[in-house]
Amino acid sequence: MADSLVPGIVLAVGGGLAAVRTGTGEERVAKFAGRLDRRPVAGDRVGLLLEPDGGARIDVIEERATELRRQQRMRSEGERAMKEQVLAANAECVLIVAAIADPPLRRGLIDRILVAGWRGGMVPLLAITKRDLADRAAEPPDQVLADYALIGVEGVCVDVRTAAGAQAVRALIAGRTAAVVGHSGVGKSTLVNALTGGGQATGAVHDLSGRGRHTTTTATWLDTPDGGALIDLPGIRSFSLAGIEPSDLRHAFADVAEAAERCRFRDCRHVGEAGCAVAEDVDPARLASYRKLLAELEEG
Repeated sequence: MADSLVPGIVLAVGGGLAAVRTGTGEERVAKFAGRLDRRPVAGDRVGLLLEPDGGARIDVIEERATELRRQQRMRSEGERAMKEQVLAANAECVLIVAAIADPPLRRGLIDRILVAGWRGGMVPLLAITKRDLADRAAEPPDQVLADYALIGVEGVCVDVRTAAGAQAVRALIAGRTAAVVGHSGVGKSTLVNALTGGGQATGAVHDLSGRGRHTTTTATWLDTPDGGALIDLPGIRSFSLAGIEPSDLRHAFADVAEAAERCRFRDCRHVGEAGCAVAEDVDPARLASYRKLLAELEEG
């Protein structure tokens, strides 16, 4: 990084501007240099050129240690197209928030984010909310947690409205930087408020949001009292995988990969072939999720 540039971290992005915090704690709204090869996102480490009038310009985006990315459906000249979208950068873990009921837990969505998190270099964690609605659940929350624990995913089931629930999730994150993602209506905002001690977005983020069309519709960096941070993503309706090969599914489906060692044929795809051990040994819901993702990746 050039000596004239000041290191900073991106807090939020809106339009062609970003809210950025420098290493000294100063915050500014920065524009983007035309030579940048990619758009900055929350969590990016950047090199800033500070301007005398109080403005700033992002001249460099440092190499990312981790990324959370998905495919985003775009409309171009009346036609739909898919485009890769980086949601957050440099998070150590991705906290997947899912309700046990109302809305119902969607294992398929959890599995998609698991694959994207592992592929992007992050540790996946699972927070199941609305424990008080467990009697309405399609499956017991403890069973869901046990299934994901078998493939190395730590998780908790909590009522995020309680101090004990917030503390359980706080212990799960353990002071790290976590990208927080979940379906709309699962209580993610309540959880984020609890984890940040009710802290709100910083002044630079509010300044960014107030600049007309440059509203923040992407992720926002929030500090936590224990020295960690959250990259809070807006509630999602769907999550399409980006930059993922069919072979990458083994990371999120270790149970399928283990059972596959006993398949009759080495090139078995586990979609109903004769002699497939996976169909006998893997939970039907897990196998259905695997097959759906495999079909999408092979088609796309």
